[in-house]
Amino acid sequence: MLETISSQPTIFSFDKIVIVGTGLMGTGIAQVAVESGIQQVIVVGRSNDKCEEAKKKVLLGIQKSTKRKMANETQEEQQKYIEAIMKTLKFVCDLEDADLLNADMVIEAVVENLKVKQKLFVDLESRVSENCLLVTNTSSFLLEDVSCKLNENRLKNFGGLHFFNPVPAMKLVEVVRGNETLDKVNEALFRFCQKLGKSPVKCADSPGFIVNRLLIPYLADSMRLAESGNASHRDIDAAMRLGTGHPMGPFELMDYIGLDTMKFIMDGWHQRCPDDHRYTPCESLERLVNCGKIGRKVGEGFYRYTTTTNK
Repeated sequence: MLETISSQPTIFSFDKIVIVGTGLMGTGIAQVAVESGIQQVIVVGRSNDKCEEAKKKVLLGIQKSTKRKMANETQEEQQKYIEAIMKTLKFVCDLEDADLLNADMVIEAVVENLKVKQKLFVDLESRVSENCLLVTNTSSFLLEDVSCKLNENRLKNFGGLHFFNPVPAMKLVEVVRGNETLDKVNEALFRFCQKLGKSPVKCADSPGFIVNRLLIPYLADSMRLAESGNASHRDIDAAMRLGTGHPMGPFELMDYIGLDTMKFIMDGWHQRCPDDHRYTPCESLERLVNCGKIGRKVGEGFYRYTTTTNK
């Protein structure tokens, strides 16, 4: 049966949102938020340098999308549009300066470290209003674990929005419902993603949600197949590109994701589910990460990367 979305308006507004984190995810979410018409977006970084760097990334992203969307407009009109959008965006280096009490939503987009995320939400819950939605962008942790140190009454307004990198280009957002998340909160998060121009999907709180739950075992099986000697990683990549229409083969994809990230996710799930063979560490992954060969970002992973070639 197809799920229908109620046409009834939500009681939640998203006039002002706060994003904590100035990495790729934080800046990407900030860009799509201001471009969608959110009245005020505040991004919290760790330092002035991080904030300035993030501001430049967002500005560059907006300039590129504006040139594409307003190709028939003059440069002057494009510039006015960009300046108007940037006025709705603010960067601060401290939670104290984020005006959290008036925030409708706070989105956590910090490093994928459970203790760091837990501490942040404890810091946030005493600073935001009762109706403020607290949201995590975690890709590998259970919402149950991220929110376990929050007061019980806060859990009803807690949920997950798993954006995908690069955020401006990727249409999908996984709207993750915690065990205590209210129906109206889950619906509000879904509608928020639609406002951002995304195509949200709903899922319950479980390891990997939807995409990673299916993707990580596939990538691990690809490594095990290559380790068995039955096929090379190049041939496996070619087979999956040409045979299934995937834009990248599994080894190309892992290099793009980052082998350190891949190992981090697999190790975490293996600890939580030690009897599940799908998450058992892979020898080739362990070896490459230990050697510092963690993918495209350092120039070498399963493949070597230069300025003139991808492999």
